Amino acid sequence: MMKNYLSDKYKYLDFHDQVIIILTIPAEFDNNAIAILRQCAFEAKLTDARNSRNLKFITEPEAAAIHCMNSLSGNGIKPGDSFMIVDCGGGTVDLTTRQLLVDYTLGEITERMGDFCGSSYVDKEFIKFLERKVGKSTIENLKNNHYRQMQYLIQEFCRRIKLPFTGDDDVEISEIDIEELCPTLKQYCKGSELEIMEELEWVIELTYEEVKNMFDPIIARIIRLIRSQLNLNSDCSAIILVGGFSESKYLQKRIKQEFNHQVKSISVPIHPMLAVVKGAVQFGIKEHVITNRILKWTYGTDIVRKWEPDNPLSKKLPNGMVKVFHTLVEKGTLLTSQDKNKYTTTFKPFSLFQRKVSFNMYITSKSDVKYCDEEDVRLLNSWEIDIPILDDFDDQKILFTLNFNNIEILATAENQKTKDKYQVLFKYE
Repeated sequence: MMKNYLSDKYKYLDFHDQVIIILTIPAEFDNNAIAILRQCAFEAKLTDARNSRNLKFITEPEAAAIHCMNSLSGNGIKPGDSFMIVDCGGGTVDLTTRQLLVDYTLGEITERMGDFCGSSYVDKEFIKFLERKVGKSTIENLKNNHYRQMQYLIQEFCRRIKLPFTGDDDVEISEIDIEELCPTLKQYCKGSELEIMEELEWVIELTYEEVKNMFDPIIARIIRLIRSQLNLNSDCSAIILVGGFSESKYLQKRIKQEFNHQVKSISVPIHPMLAVVKGAVQFGIKEHVITNRILKWTYGTDIVRKWEPDNPLSKKLPNGMVKVFHTLVEKGTLLTSQDKNKYTTTFKPFSLFQRKVSFNMYITSKSDVKYCDEEDVRLLNSWEIDIPILDDFDDQKILFTLNFNNIEILATAENQKTKDKYQVLFKYE
């Protein structure tokens, strides 16, 4: 639809060459998720190549931070100050702490973090509550056989109870009339639960404490996330809540109660659900608005070198060599600009007769890794590069480059003799 609209409106538009597509993703998305999105965009003919550079990704909290940057003056934020974006969505809650720089770009202060504690987890607590009222098997049968009716019941819970809930104990809470909202449920209710529900005429009245208990475990996890970010950066001038769940008055109240003594400004922008979308568009217009990023992982590959006495005997290969972890860029490295976000090194094949070189990309949260099979080291990606038959062993050099973009890393292995390039895209993780 989008492609057709633009093509109709702009007659001479080369969509694949002149249009940049920005997709927002949760901070928790991994390489597989991004690869699937790239494949979907390619199959939908939004791109003309799976690794098209015109398809760009940005995490939802970063997009929200870009949008909120334009309204920071209202929160008393000036260049040099830091602020936290808490993106409270349906599935995940993602946090990022940013510093407003003098040129009104954003620098990263702490590592991004997130958890699965969005508003849909309040819905799951409501389902648990229903299971206690009508029986677990009743809800299972409803879910398996009448999924749409169950979803309608959840939507009505959200509209009537979850969204209006403020945390004030003097506010009347709506009741759930099963016969009105989900009559099919009745046929699955058995035993003592059936007797009780018939006595209640299928009307479930919720108390203040019952609704509060649906929210509290989820909000507690959000508060722990915020506290973890503040422990990493106590000099935070503002917390800005965005995303659909941030419209919850009870969530707002709890966060302010917990942190208003520590952070001078806690606010929710107008239309918080649109903050991510608007920020993504602004990012597409000015991609370098995010200038600083802190690497969460150490990136490295494996190389083979001569075994030495200080290496474990168990690591010694039959040919007298040892495979070790070679650090390419270390955890905690501050990436400051696109020009400096490139790390290069040169490798040579093991022997003159080698016809392929394998590149394995590893990540770890450690800074002092020696071997690739250590605990907390995991394989991120792997690929091969062909090597031509040459007489001179010194000609067989491979230039390896890591280019850190906004969300993805472009790894390139280039044969310096033939200029053949082999590239792989993957997420920062």
